This record gives sequence, C-alpha cells and structure tokens, in this order.
Amino acid sequence: MNKINKFILSTIALSILSSTTTATAAQKTNLRDNIQQLSAISSATTSITAPNTAQLLGLASNEGLSVVKTYLDSDGGVTTRYQQMFNDIPVIGDHAIISRYSDGTIKNAHGAVVYGITTDIINTTPRIAEKTALDKAKMLSAPASPLLVGDSVSVENETSKLAIWQDEDGVARLVYEISFLQHSDKPSRPYYIIDAQTGEVLKHFNNLQTADATGFGGNEKTGKYHYGTDFGYLNVGQSGNNCIMNNTNVKTINLNHGTNGSSAFSFTCPENTVKSINGAFSPLNDAHYFGGVVFDMYNDWINTAPLSFQLKMRVHYSKDYENAFWDGTAMTFGDGESYFYPLVSLDVSAHEVSHGFTEQNSGLVYEAKSGGLNEAFSDMAGEAAEFFMSGTNDWQVGAQIFKGNGALRYMDEPTRDGKSIDHQSNYNSGMDVHNTSGVYNKAFYNLATTVGWDTKKAFIVYAKANQLYWSANTNWDEAGNGVMDAACDLGYSTDEVKASLAAVGINSNASPGTSCGGTTPPDSKKILENGVTVTGLGTDSGDEIIYTMEVPAGASDIRFSMSGGNGDADLYVKLGSKPTNRIYDCRSYAVGNEESCDVTASGGTYYIRVKAYSAFSGLSLVGSYTTGSGGGNDVIDRTESNISVDRQQWKHFIQELNGGYASFTVTMSGGSGDVDLYVQHGAESSPERYDCRPYDLGNDERCTFDAPKAGTWYIDLYGYSTASDVELNIQANP
Repeated sequence: MNKINKFILSTIALSILSSTTTATAAQKTNLRDNIQQLSAISSATTSITAPNTAQLLGLASNEGLSVVKTYLDSDGGVTTRYQQMFNDIPVIGDHAIISRYSDGTIKNAHGAVVYGITTDIINTTPRIAEKTALDKAKMLSAPASPLLVGDSVSVENETSKLAIWQDEDGVARLVYEISFLQHSDKPSRPYYIIDAQTGEVLKHFNNLQTADATGFGGNEKTGKYHYGTDFGYLNVGQSGNNCIMNNTNVKTINLNHGTNGSSAFSFTCPENTVKSINGAFSPLNDAHYFGGVVFDMYNDWINTAPLSFQLKMRVHYSKDYENAFWDGTAMTFGDGESYFYPLVSLDVSAHEVSHGFTEQNSGLVYEAKSGGLNEAFSDMAGEAAEFFMSGTNDWQVGAQIFKGNGALRYMDEPTRDGKSIDHQSNYNSGMDVHNTSGVYNKAFYNLATTVGWDTKKAFIVYAKANQLYWSANTNWDEAGNGVMDAACDLGYSTDEVKASLAAVGINSNASPGTSCGGTTPPDSKKILENGVTVTGLGTDSGDEIIYTMEVPAGASDIRFSMSGGNGDADLYVKLGSKPTNRIYDCRSYAVGNEESCDVTASGGTYYIRVKAYSAFSGLSLVGSYTTGSGGGNDVIDRTESNISVDRQQWKHFIQELNGGYASFTVTMSGGSGDVDLYVQHGAESSPERYDCRPYDLGNDERCTFDAPKAGTWYIDLYGYSTASDVELNIQANP
C-alpha cells in the first residue's frame, strides 16, 4: 500500500488549519505559527502534482490564492507570495508566503491568511461607487493652500480597487483601497481605506516614503569631484552631439522646479554643466551616477534589479523643497534650502530606490512597526551602497547633504539625534517611522560589524528577508524570524544574527524544521555501536528518536536497519549532521518498520533519525560496518601560488578525489585585496550554489569536509575586490 493512500488531505489535515473558521468573526492566522502542521501535511503529499496551496491552507471553497511573485532558489526550491482572494476580490494586508524544497515539501511559511470572512461579509456588491470614494479621498486630502503662487493642485498616479480588509476590531469589511500622488508645497501620497458600503474612512496615512559623459558633482560639504576622473563616467545615451541621461537601467529627468515631467535630460556632449544650485555643483550628474551605482549593487549582490522597471531619478523638484521621496513610480529629489543641500547623495538615492524595492516585494505598510522597518531597510541600503562604492561606511544617514554638523540619523547610535529609539522596549504607538527605524538600524549595524560579517553580507541577508519572508504588516519579532531564515538559507550563522537582534530587544528564531531551527542535539547516551542492536524503541506520532554512530575512515559495508514492533517509522541517515525531512544522505520511506539504508562514505559521525509517521513501539535498530585500511589512497598536498583575481571575476581550480578519503581541506591565504573562497562537489560554484563559502574579510579562508565524496571537486575564487599573490593549498588525507 502506498503511504500517500494512508493520508486523507481534504478531511483530516485541513481541520488542523481551518478550525478557526468556525469562529463568530473573521480571524487572522499567522502561517509561521502553523509551520509544523503545514510541514506534516506537505510531507505526506509530496507525490501530488502541483498541490492546491489554498486547500493546503484550509481556505473555503469561495476563497483562493493568486500568485504575486515567485522566487527560485539555486537548489531547486521555490518561495511563492500569494494574494488571498474572496469571491475574486483581493484580501489586502499580509501575503501568504510559502517556501518549498525542491521535492515540494514545505521549508517554512510566513505572512498570514484571514479565515471566516463569510461570517462578516455576506454581500460583496458595493453601495458606494468607486469614483465617489476616490473623490472623497481627494477632497479630504486637498491642501489648505495651493502648490505655488499661480499653480493649481495636481494629482497623479491614481489607483483604487475593491478589496476585503480586516479592521482593528478584527471585522472583515468590503472596502476601497485608494492611493494617489498629490503635489503641494508639501507633496504627499495619501492612502485611504474607505468602506464600500457606508463611505466611512477606516484608515488614512501619508504613504510618501521620503528620505559615458563627464561633469562635476558634489556640494560644499563633500567638495567638488569630477565624473570621468574622480569617479567613473556618466553612462548616457547619445544622439548626434547630444548626450541623453538615459540608459537601460537609469533615466534622469530635470523637473526644472516644476512637479511633472518624464523626458530624460539632455546636454551637449561630452560634459554636463547644468547646474549649480544651493551649494551643489550638479545634482543631475549626481542623481544619474548614483542611480547607476544603486542598480549595480542590487544586481551584483542580490542578483536582481532593484525595481521591476527602469529607475527614474527626478531632480530639481519644485522650489526650495527640503526632502526626497518615492511615489510608487519614481525617485524625486528636492534642491533643499536652509537645512539641506540638494538631496542627491548616494545614501539618499539608495534609500529612495529601496523604498521601491520594499513596495514591490514585502509591501511593508508605512506606519507603526512595519513602517519603522520600511525606513530602516532603506537606511541599510544607503550604507550598503556606500560600502559597494567605496568599501567603507560612516553609519550616518544623509550626512553629505545635511548643512549643519552631523547627520539626519545615526545607525551606530540612533539616540544621538535626540528622537530615535534603539530598543524595542522604547517603542510607543504613534511614533514617527523615521524615529522607530533606529531599532532595526542598530540591529543591522550590530550584525554588519560582527567579526566575520560586513555590510555586504548583512545587507544580502536583510534583502533576502524582504524578498522572501516579510509581509505587509510584519512586526519586529516576525521580521527577525525572516532575517534568521534568510541567514539560514545562505548558510550563515543564525546565532550571530540572533545576538544582533536580541541586543535591541527583538526576540526571533529560525523556523522550526529547518537546518537552523534550534533542534536539540542528540542525547549523548543514544549511541550505536558497530553490530549491536538496540531494542524496544518507541515514540508518538510526529516525534523522532536520534542516534549517532562513529564510523572510522576506510570502513565499508556501512548499513543501518530497523525492524519489528508495531506502528510505522521512517529511517533517515546523514553523515556529519542531523537529517531532516528534506536533508539526508539516505531515507527509507516504506510502510511499516522493515527499512534499511546502505551508505558508502565513511570516516565520521553518522546521525540516524527514526521518525514516527505513526506511533510505534517495540522497534529494533542496528548499525554496522566493516573496518578497512583507508582504501590505499595517497595523501594529497597541493599548493597553487601567486594567484591573481580581478574584481567581480572568477578563477577556477579542480581536484579529483577517489573514494575513501577521511578529510578534504582547502585553505586560501596571503596576498592583497579580498577574494572569496567557494568549494563545491560536481560543478562550478556560483554566488547561490556551493558546498562551502566562508565569506570572511580578506583572503584567509578555509573549507573542510569529512569523508568527502569521490569525484571532481571545484575550488572557485571570486574577486570581491582585485587581489594578487594569493596562495591556495589543497589537502586530502586517507
């Protein structure tokens, strides 16, 4: 009998998650709280083709999920963001985020779904027209005074849609979600949720998220610099004698003190001198160049463009405007006045672009704790861009455009500005998101300055969390969970991430069931000896028993088997670490308890996991091997010297190994610059695919493998910066 046939998805499993639907009002359920049940259901249905995720989550028949975005991992896994639907109407708020291993089983889950909507909403036909709701929002947000003398108020980027939204009392309501960009002496991006039956305004806040040619750039504080000499050339298009600030990645627009415009700025080649203003030498040049730097950083580090469309940098907005903002379509920069120089520094440019990255990925709501996290991520991106361009950080936000001494915010010491907080315990509702950003700014600083970490490594982790694991209303502890899961995915130390978060009062953990999920190490008393049978084993459904066995180098005929008793257990075996539902060297997954695993690699600690598919008792377990002499392999001790690697380039080496080696060690050392060591069996490494990547500062890195697999090993060196005189040592011992 196939094991899948023992599992009834539609009745038994769904009751685990859908029990909340019997409540008297809609209820929001965080998926991470149900990860163990989801994993159990998923594990038992791995042979089902394209499983219905909505059914897996226990949604009602008139509900469903619409795919928002899909992210593919290098190991074949996939993370999918879903929009919950009710009668084909989107349920706004959090996404449902499901990450699966390549075999279809669930790795982790984030976000939330709302159950029991039908208890609150019977009729989905609105009484209020969409245009009526939009006009009401415009009227309520109209400024008391016009934009500028002689100007009228202008509105653009209007969006409105019918949706389901759970209010602060937990009641599901039929609403219109409305947003638009409004230009006035203080531009804004009003966001409204209006009841589609009564016209009541249920929620409102300002969603305006602030913060090869040549030419001069900089300002009186930074000093004047020249593109093409001090920095790279401006990447522009050309038509005849005209240079146009437009390339595949970035378009720069001169608003010329207006509020609208979409044409790329052009000038007579090869040098742009337009224009000096408010102490800056050419904000247009700075915006165009820094936009390219930000694009390159995301492309090189995160392997994605920052936005789903070309970056549009709009410069010289309005008159004496002392801010910059993301409006959902473009980055816009004022020229400043008394407090600021034109706001086109590298960190401010990266900040605004990264508001777009957040909007197009996690969609963090721009208020409360999610708003503080939204701001913090953009501040992180500003420091990341500085590190990408110069290799250093000042940990100050906006220092280069701030006319006075100091900066807008301080990531290493958030309270220094007299307004920001640096610990979750100091948070109060109603605080400005720019001030609450201090908590995660300090957490990021803590991580980036931890030994073995740097700004690049920390930002990659946070960007992955933003892409894969944060949702619109993620709170700070939940966000930390996502950061830890991202670090786990990348093979980094989650202990160091946890410590950086705990220092600012954030209590987070990696998802249970992952390789970093805090599983308890095996009991030292549960040790198998060669050929000695352990009897009388038993445990409850879903639980597991872990044993270890030491196998010497050169051993052969390695076998683990179990038999007898009642119930149904499954056998998992892995060399060097505890196996999981997905990660193992051998898995025997049959009906009953007569199961065995034969393995070939030797020389190390084997972990044996007996998992209760159903409760079992009276089971026997034995491990055995035949001792050998090490297989007759010769010691390998190979050195490659005087290695040079250019920045962002690879240099590849290979090493063939026979079976039977006890250890394999690759050591890189010496020289100048910074090279990253990657090692992988069977194929060349990539930034996303490797068996070992220490990823330390400098060139002193090492990868060690116990009982390495036979075959071709690829040793790959990547130039984080240009490096020379590096030495590589490759050793294998029988």
